[in-house]
Amino acid sequence: MQADKDILDFIVIGAPKAGTTSLFEYLRHHPEVSLPSGKEEQFFSHDAVYARGWSAYLDDLTRHRFEGAAADPARKWGTVTPQYMVGGVFKSTAGDAVRNGYDERTVPLRMRERLPDVRLIACLRDPVERALSHHRMAVMLGRERQSFDEAIDELLRSDVLERARRDPEERKDNRGYVAWSEYGRILGGYFDVFPAEQVLVVFTSELASAPVQLLGRVEEFIGVRADFAPENLDKRFRTGKILRGFSWRSPSSWLSPSSPVSPQGVRRALAGSASARAIWHAIPPAPRRRIARPYERLTVRAVRWNRRHPPNEIKANAKPSPETIARLREHFREDTERLVALIGEAPPWQAPGGAE
Repeated sequence: MQADKDILDFIVIGAPKAGTTSLFEYLRHHPEVSLPSGKEEQFFSHDAVYARGWSAYLDDLTRHRFEGAAADPARKWGTVTPQYMVGGVFKSTAGDAVRNGYDERTVPLRMRERLPDVRLIACLRDPVERALSHHRMAVMLGRERQSFDEAIDELLRSDVLERARRDPEERKDNRGYVAWSEYGRILGGYFDVFPAEQVLVVFTSELASAPVQLLGRVEEFIGVRADFAPENLDKRFRTGKILRGFSWRSPSSWLSPSSPVSPQGVRRALAGSASARAIWHAIPPAPRRRIARPYERLTVRAVRWNRRHPPNEIKANAKPSPETIARLREHFREDTERLVALIGEAPPWQAPGGAE
């Protein structure tokens, strides 16, 4: 590592659940770009990290996060950190009085002070679809016990919404499904602080429909070869997942069909073993039936148990009501108009039939 590199040239600021992982995986293969080995290397949005100072943060990146040639100061250095676009300081160590002084300009102001020429990229997804994806992830991780309809009904209350805007850290009593999708409000803080030419806004739908063109725009924007297309460009990363797989840390999943220790899991394991199948078929029919009966009874009991104790993940499968979707669309209407005023174009979800 050479000491003459003390800046980041670009930052993908978000939004969360809007394709930033895919963008990270594409950009990290560019020969003129340096990204840390992992995504989400936060600094400006986390008070404890910010308090350690820029030198300590950059030293950690160069010593432990950049790999091999990635530490070359001739490259364009950046991070992909969606926590920068939640509307404020994501992890605050201050008391309530100080925290209430944070707003949408706090993180951008910190950035401008340290990186006045940094290039910022925002990748935006249909705000309703982003909220749905965010909820599904929270359910999958066991953080959410409510259905989407129940959660949105609570989060659209004016007092809850104002609290989520004021203090965007995600906790049990403060979820960002709605507030983090208010792109006009959040990006307004960046456009207030940085010149418009330093902010590029792209859309998640472009990752699916025109990934080569989108990546070329991003590459040109950050000042590297704009005709480089990585081999993984046809792959999407961390797309929405409805049901969580088996985990020893989640007892409720032990008897679920996805569990290797459930009757269904044992059946899958035996079916996949040629030697097990050979042994099974070598047993005469009558003893085979006697062996199978307890297993079949256990399977029936496991199915009944799962019906009485469904994994919480099942709520992510519940289709949101049209009324909830309509309420969200109406809620985001004014914010989307603000976004249009900032970027000078209508987002894809505003076009007829344009919901992603």
